[in-house]
Amino acid sequence: PAPPVVVVVSNPVVLPEQPIVTKSPLVMKNLYGNRTKGGRNKALASFGGSSSTENAVMKALRWLKEHQNPDGSWGPEKIADTGFALLTFLAHGETPASAEFGQTVEKAIKYLIEIQKDSGLLSGNAYSHGIAAYALCEAYALTKIISVKDSAEKALQIIIDGQCDKGGFDYGYKKGDRWDMSVSGWQFQAMKAGKMAHDQFAARRCDKKD
Repeated sequence: PAPPVVVVVSNPVVLPEQPIVTKSPLVMKNLYGNRTKGGRNKALASFGGSSSTENAVMKALRWLKEHQNPDGSWGPEKIADTGFALLTFLAHGETPASAEFGQTVEKAIKYLIEIQKDSGLLSGNAYSHGIAAYALCEAYALTKIISVKDSAEKALQIIIDGQCDKGGFDYGYKKGDRWDMSVSGWQFQAMKAGKMAHDQFAARRCDKKD
């Protein structure tokens, strides 16, 4: 038999015991600008969109509207699926004030708020909680409804409290050395959306003062 292959690592990577906090190089300006009709038209022209691609988006949104459950939810995995569906409407700039999709959006937001426990927990499944928290933060950014803000903040606190010492997140927000990348990704998205919603609100308040 062939001799075993021995790999010698001269400079092994040593991970820090604690996460290193650095300033993100990612700067998001006018994050919600493309969600207005005028902004969306500019984006379509700039990035190769067309009436055909916009029609496809509208058909998908109308399909979701038609298949929404009476309680405002979607799908068998109600909390996560409702979060996903709500995010698609919000990404298109739809709010409870929208002519065609307003009621759909309002029912979805109300569903997530109503199923939330007093502790802030939306689901014991960290995937579902992170996705729904992400949707609530986006909903607050576009609506500035105080009840949505309160619900989003409580959901974010669950995420903050459930973070592992090394910065990631595990299933069910268990604490320890283990963390999962896919679980963590949704928590990062929710926290970033929460920060952007806060910054957007603060900027508007400053504009009003000026």
